[in-house]
Amino acid sequence: MVAKRHHYVPKCYLTTFSKKYDHKENPELIAFDRVDKKRFVAAPANVALEGDFNTIDVEGRSPDAFENALAAVEGEIGPALTRIVQTGSLKNEKDRTWLLNLVGLLRVRNPKLREERRSLGEFLGKQVMALALLSREKWDSEMKRARDAGVIPADVDMDYDQIKKLYKPDDYKGKVPTGAHVLSELQAFDHALPLLLQRKWMLAKAPDGSPGFITCDHPICLTWSDPANEGFPLGLITRGTEILFPISPKYALIGAFEMEDKDAEFTEEQVASANGKIILNAQRQVYSRSDDFKYQIDQKQPPQPASDLINEKFARSA
Repeated sequence: MVAKRHHYVPKCYLTTFSKKYDHKENPELIAFDRVDKKRFVAAPANVALEGDFNTIDVEGRSPDAFENALAAVEGEIGPALTRIVQTGSLKNEKDRTWLLNLVGLLRVRNPKLREERRSLGEFLGKQVMALALLSREKWDSEMKRARDAGVIPADVDMDYDQIKKLYKPDDYKGKVPTGAHVLSELQAFDHALPLLLQRKWMLAKAPDGSPGFITCDHPICLTWSDPANEGFPLGLITRGTEILFPISPKYALIGAFEMEDKDAEFTEEQVASANGKIILNAQRQVYSRSDDFKYQIDQKQPPQPASDLINEKFARSA
Protein backbone atom coordinates (compact mmCIF):
# COMPACT_ATOMS: atom_id res chain seq x y z
CA MET A 1 0.00 0.00 0.00
CA VAL A 2 1.40 3.40 -1.02
CA ALA A 3 1.27 6.04 1.73
CA LYS A 4 -0.27 9.35 0.67
CA ARG A 5 0.24 11.56 3.74
CA HIS A 6 3.83 12.79 3.69
CA HIS A 7 5.50 14.95 6.32
CA TYR A 8 7.77 17.78 5.24
CA VAL A 9 8.72 18.16 8.92
CA PRO A 10 9.50 14.66 10.24
CA LYS A 11 7.23 13.17 12.86
CA CYS A 12 10.26 11.96 14.84
CA TYR A 13 11.29 15.60 15.24
CA LEU A 14 7.82 16.96 16.08
CA THR A 15 7.43 14.28 18.75
CA THR A 16 10.15 15.95 20.84
CA PHE A 17 7.72 18.87 21.31
CA SER A 18 4.78 16.69 22.37
CA LYS A 19 3.46 15.16 25.56
CA LYS A 20 0.40 13.22 26.74
CA TYR A 21 -2.64 15.42 27.37
CA ASP A 22 -5.85 14.60 29.25
CA HIS A 23 -4.84 10.99 29.94
CA LYS A 24 -4.62 10.21 26.23
CA GLU A 25 -2.55 7.24 25.17
CA ASN A 26 -0.42 9.00 22.54
CA PRO A 27 1.54 12.26 22.92
CA GLU A 28 0.25 15.44 21.27
CA LEU A 29 1.47 18.98 20.78
CA ILE A 30 -0.22 22.38 20.85
CA ALA A 31 -0.51 24.05 17.45
CA PHE A 32 -1.13 27.74 16.75
CA ASP A 33 -2.38 28.45 13.24
CA ARG A 34 -1.50 32.01 12.21
CA VAL A 35 -3.75 31.95 9.13
CA ASP A 36 -6.92 30.51 10.67
CA LYS A 37 -6.20 32.32 13.94
CA LYS A 38 -6.83 29.29 16.12
CA ARG A 39 -5.16 27.07 18.70
CA PHE A 40 -5.65 23.29 18.73
CA VAL A 41 -4.10 20.11 20.09
CA ALA A 42 -2.90 17.56 17.54
CA ALA A 43 -0.78 14.44 17.22
CA PRO A 44 2.60 14.98 15.50
CA ALA A 45 1.33 12.64 12.76
CA ASN A 46 -1.38 15.16 11.82
CA VAL A 47 0.58 18.39 11.27
CA ALA A 48 3.28 19.66 8.86
CA LEU A 49 2.26 17.31 6.05
CA GLU A 50 0.86 17.35 2.52
CA GLY A 51 -0.73 14.69 0.37
CA ASP A 52 1.75 13.11 -2.08
CA PHE A 53 4.51 15.54 -1.10
CA ASN A 54 7.11 12.82 -1.81
CA THR A 55 5.28 10.79 -4.48
CA ILE A 56 7.33 10.50 -7.66
CA ASP A 57 6.53 9.43 -11.22
CA VAL A 58 9.79 7.99 -12.50
CA GLU A 59 10.07 5.05 -14.86
CA GLY A 60 11.35 1.98 -13.09
CA ARG A 61 10.69 3.42 -9.62
CA SER A 62 7.83 2.89 -7.22
CA PRO A 63 5.76 6.05 -6.52
CA ASP A 64 6.78 5.82 -2.86
CA ALA A 65 10.48 5.08 -3.49
CA PHE A 66 11.60 8.49 -2.27
CA GLU A 67 9.24 8.41 0.73
CA ASN A 68 10.69 5.02 1.70
CA ALA A 69 14.24 6.33 1.31
CA LEU A 70 13.44 9.28 3.56
CA ALA A 71 11.89 6.93 6.13
CA ALA A 72 15.17 5.03 6.28
CA VAL A 73 17.10 8.26 6.85
CA GLU A 74 14.64 9.41 9.51
CA GLY A 75 15.09 5.99 11.14
CA GLU A 76 18.67 7.09 11.88
CA ILE A 77 17.85 10.73 12.65
CA GLY A 78 15.14 9.97 15.23
CA PRO A 79 17.32 7.95 17.66
CA ALA A 80 20.22 10.39 17.22
CA LEU A 81 17.92 13.29 18.09
CA THR A 82 16.64 11.43 21.15
CA ARG A 83 20.17 10.73 22.39
CA ILE A 84 21.20 14.38 21.96
CA VAL A 85 18.17 15.57 23.92
CA GLN A 86 18.72 12.97 26.65
CA THR A 87 22.43 13.70 27.08
CA GLY A 88 22.29 17.44 26.37
CA SER A 89 25.44 17.06 24.28
CA LEU A 90 26.68 17.26 20.68
CA LYS A 91 29.92 15.41 21.44
CA ASN A 92 28.85 12.20 19.70
CA GLU A 93 30.06 12.93 16.14
CA LYS A 94 27.74 10.42 14.50
CA ASP A 95 24.66 11.82 16.26
CA ARG A 96 25.76 15.37 15.50
CA THR A 97 26.14 14.52 11.81
CA TRP A 98 22.65 12.96 11.67
CA LEU A 99 21.28 16.09 13.34
CA LEU A 100 22.91 18.28 10.68
CA ASN A 101 21.43 16.02 8.02
CA LEU A 102 18.04 16.87 9.51
CA VAL A 103 18.88 20.58 9.41
CA GLY A 104 19.87 20.27 5.75
CA LEU A 105 16.72 18.37 4.77
CA LEU A 106 14.46 20.86 6.53
CA ARG A 107 16.28 23.77 4.91
CA VAL A 108 15.86 22.57 1.31
CA ARG A 109 12.58 20.59 1.48
CA ASN A 110 9.46 22.58 2.32
CA PRO A 111 6.28 23.82 0.61
CA LYS A 112 7.47 27.44 0.59
CA LEU A 113 10.51 26.69 -1.59
CA ARG A 114 8.45 24.48 -3.87
CA GLU A 115 5.95 27.28 -4.40
CA GLU A 116 8.75 29.75 -5.11
CA ARG A 117 10.17 27.34 -7.71
CA ARG A 118 6.74 26.82 -9.29
CA SER A 119 5.99 30.56 -9.34
CA LEU A 120 9.31 31.32 -11.02
CA GLY A 121 8.65 28.71 -13.69
CA GLU A 122 5.18 30.15 -14.26
CA PHE A 123 6.56 33.68 -14.60
CA LEU A 124 9.25 32.61 -17.08
CA GLY A 125 6.72 30.58 -19.06
CA LYS A 126 4.45 33.60 -19.40
CA GLN A 127 7.37 35.76 -20.49
CA VAL A 128 8.38 33.27 -23.18
CA MET A 129 4.79 32.99 -24.39
CA ALA A 130 4.40 36.77 -24.55
CA LEU A 131 7.55 37.11 -26.66
CA ALA A 132 6.49 34.29 -28.98
CA LEU A 133 3.11 35.91 -29.59
CA LEU A 134 4.53 39.32 -30.51
CA SER A 135 4.05 38.58 -34.22
CA ARG A 136 3.06 35.80 -36.59
CA GLU A 137 6.63 35.62 -37.91
CA LYS A 138 8.03 35.19 -34.40
CA TRP A 139 5.40 32.56 -33.56
CA ASP A 140 5.99 30.54 -36.73
CA SER A 141 9.73 30.66 -36.15
CA GLU A 142 9.38 29.37 -32.58
CA MET A 143 6.95 26.62 -33.62
CA LYS A 144 9.37 25.44 -36.33
CA ARG A 145 12.17 25.23 -33.78
CA ALA A 146 9.91 23.28 -31.41
CA ARG A 147 8.87 20.83 -34.14
CA ASP A 148 12.47 20.36 -35.30
CA ALA A 149 13.44 19.58 -31.69
CA GLY A 150 10.60 17.09 -31.34
CA VAL A 151 8.89 19.11 -28.60
CA ILE A 152 5.72 19.51 -30.68
CA PRO A 153 4.52 16.74 -33.03
CA ALA A 154 4.56 17.75 -36.71
CA ASP A 155 0.83 17.07 -37.13
CA VAL A 156 -0.34 19.32 -34.24
CA ASP A 157 -1.98 22.54 -35.42
CA MET A 158 -0.53 25.60 -33.62
CA ASP A 159 -2.23 28.40 -35.59
CA TYR A 160 -1.05 31.83 -34.47
CA ASP A 161 -4.45 33.57 -34.57
CA GLN A 162 -6.19 30.78 -32.72
CA ILE A 163 -3.55 30.49 -29.99
CA LYS A 164 -3.40 34.26 -29.49
CA LYS A 165 -7.18 34.36 -29.13
CA LEU A 166 -7.34 31.44 -26.68
CA TYR A 167 -4.28 32.22 -24.56
CA LYS A 168 -5.16 34.06 -21.34
CA PRO A 169 -2.09 34.68 -19.15
CA ASP A 170 -4.16 34.94 -15.97
CA ASP A 171 -5.56 31.46 -16.61
CA TYR A 172 -2.14 29.88 -17.00
CA LYS A 173 -0.86 28.16 -13.85
CA GLY A 174 2.57 26.64 -13.95
CA LYS A 175 3.10 23.18 -12.51
CA VAL A 176 6.28 21.38 -11.49
CA PRO A 177 6.21 17.57 -11.22
CA THR A 178 7.05 16.28 -7.74
CA GLY A 179 9.95 14.33 -9.20
CA ALA A 180 11.50 17.56 -10.47
CA HIS A 181 11.09 19.12 -7.02
CA VAL A 182 12.73 16.09 -5.42
CA LEU A 183 15.68 16.21 -7.83
CA SER A 184 16.23 19.93 -7.15
CA GLU A 185 16.01 19.32 -3.40
CA LEU A 186 18.54 16.49 -3.48
CA GLN A 187 20.94 18.68 -5.44
CA ALA A 188 20.42 21.53 -2.96
CA PHE A 189 20.99 19.14 -0.04
CA ASP A 190 24.31 17.97 -1.52
CA HIS A 191 25.35 21.63 -1.58
CA ALA A 192 23.94 22.46 1.88
CA LEU A 193 25.35 19.65 4.04
CA PRO A 194 29.07 20.49 3.56
CA LEU A 195 28.32 24.12 4.45
CA LEU A 196 26.51 23.01 7.62
CA LEU A 197 29.45 20.79 8.58
CA GLN A 198 31.78 23.80 8.21
CA ARG A 199 29.87 25.84 10.77
CA LYS A 200 30.52 25.70 14.50
CA TRP A 201 27.57 24.81 16.71
CA MET A 202 26.26 25.94 20.05
CA LEU A 203 23.79 23.84 22.03
CA ALA A 204 21.65 26.39 23.88
CA LYS A 205 19.81 25.18 26.99
CA ALA A 206 16.62 26.74 28.34
CA PRO A 207 16.46 27.40 32.11
CA ASP A 208 15.27 24.53 34.29
CA GLY A 209 11.51 24.70 34.77
CA SER A 210 11.08 26.94 31.73
CA PRO A 211 8.46 26.20 29.03
CA GLY A 212 11.45 26.61 26.77
CA PHE A 213 11.73 26.63 23.00
CA ILE A 214 8.96 26.20 20.46
CA THR A 215 9.11 25.09 16.83
CA CYS A 216 7.13 25.55 13.62
CA ASP A 217 6.45 24.15 10.15
CA HIS A 218 9.60 25.84 8.78
CA PRO A 219 12.02 25.58 11.69
CA ILE A 220 15.41 26.42 10.13
CA CYS A 221 15.90 30.14 10.84
CA LEU A 222 18.79 31.74 8.93
CA THR A 223 19.48 35.32 10.01
CA TRP A 224 22.24 37.90 10.05
CA SER A 225 24.32 37.89 13.23
CA ASP A 226 24.33 41.68 13.01
CA PRO A 227 20.74 43.03 12.68
CA ALA A 228 22.15 46.04 10.80
CA ASN A 229 22.58 43.75 7.77
CA GLU A 230 18.89 42.85 7.62
CA GLY A 231 17.53 43.27 4.11
CA PHE A 232 20.67 42.07 2.34
CA PRO A 233 20.48 38.64 0.64
CA LEU A 234 21.91 35.74 2.62
CA GLY A 235 22.47 32.01 2.22
CA LEU A 236 24.06 29.05 3.97
CA ILE A 237 27.44 30.03 2.54
CA THR A 238 27.21 33.64 3.79
CA ARG A 239 29.60 34.67 6.55
CA GLY A 240 28.19 36.69 9.42
CA THR A 241 24.99 34.62 9.57
CA GLU A 242 23.45 32.37 12.21
CA ILE A 243 21.23 29.31 11.95
CA LEU A 244 18.72 28.78 14.73
CA PHE A 245 17.04 25.37 15.00
CA PRO A 246 15.00 24.32 18.07
CA ILE A 247 15.52 20.60 18.70
CA SER A 248 13.32 20.26 21.80
CA PRO A 249 11.72 22.53 24.42
CA LYS A 250 14.94 22.19 26.40
CA TYR A 251 17.52 22.69 23.66
CA ALA A 252 18.14 24.74 20.52
CA LEU A 253 20.96 24.55 18.02
CA ILE A 254 22.77 27.69 16.84
CA GLY A 255 25.37 27.59 14.10
CA ALA A 256 27.81 30.17 12.73
CA PHE A 257 31.16 30.22 10.95
CA GLU A 258 32.71 32.69 13.37
CA MET A 259 32.14 30.99 16.74
CA GLU A 260 33.48 27.89 18.50
CA ASP A 261 31.64 24.69 19.36
CA LYS A 262 30.20 25.14 22.85
CA ASP A 263 27.24 24.79 25.21
CA ALA A 264 25.36 27.78 26.58
CA GLU A 265 22.81 28.42 29.31
CA PHE A 266 20.11 30.74 27.92
CA THR A 267 18.07 33.16 30.01
CA GLU A 268 14.28 33.34 29.73
CA GLU A 269 14.72 36.53 27.68
CA GLN A 270 17.07 34.79 25.23
CA VAL A 271 14.63 31.89 24.86
CA ALA A 272 11.77 34.36 24.21
CA SER A 273 13.87 36.12 21.55
CA ALA A 274 14.64 32.79 19.87
CA ASN A 275 10.95 31.90 19.94
CA GLY A 276 10.17 35.17 18.22
CA LYS A 277 12.51 34.28 15.34
CA ILE A 278 10.91 30.84 15.04
CA ILE A 279 7.43 32.40 14.86
CA LEU A 280 8.52 34.83 12.16
CA ASN A 281 9.94 31.96 10.15
CA ALA A 282 6.76 29.85 10.27
CA GLN A 283 4.80 29.26 7.09
CA ARG A 284 1.52 29.12 9.02
CA GLN A 285 1.76 26.93 12.14
CA VAL A 286 3.74 27.12 15.37
CA TYR A 287 4.09 24.10 17.68
CA SER A 288 4.80 23.88 21.40
CA ARG A 289 4.65 21.44 24.27
CA SER A 290 2.85 23.85 26.57
CA ASP A 291 0.63 26.93 26.57
CA ASP A 292 2.83 29.07 28.79
CA PHE A 293 5.84 29.85 26.61
CA LYS A 294 6.96 33.41 25.97
CA TYR A 295 8.08 35.02 22.72
CA GLN A 296 9.60 38.35 21.74
CA ILE A 297 9.37 39.78 18.22
CA ASP A 298 9.91 43.46 18.92
CA GLN A 299 13.13 43.69 20.92
CA LYS A 300 11.97 47.05 22.31
CA GLN A 301 8.94 45.40 23.91
CA PRO A 302 8.84 42.86 26.75
CA PRO A 303 8.25 39.16 25.96
CA GLN A 304 4.63 38.26 25.21
CA PRO A 305 2.59 35.26 26.41
CA ALA A 306 1.60 32.41 24.09
CA SER A 307 -2.04 33.50 24.30
CA ASP A 308 -1.18 36.61 22.23
CA LEU A 309 0.20 34.60 19.33
CA ILE A 310 -2.92 33.91 17.25
CA ASN A 311 -3.79 37.62 17.25
CA GLU A 312 -0.29 38.75 16.29
CA LYS A 313 0.08 40.72 13.07
CA PHE A 314 3.45 40.57 11.43
CA ALA A 315 5.15 39.74 8.14
CA ARG A 316 6.99 36.49 7.65
CA SER A 317 10.75 36.79 7.40
CA ALA A 318 12.66 35.67 4.30
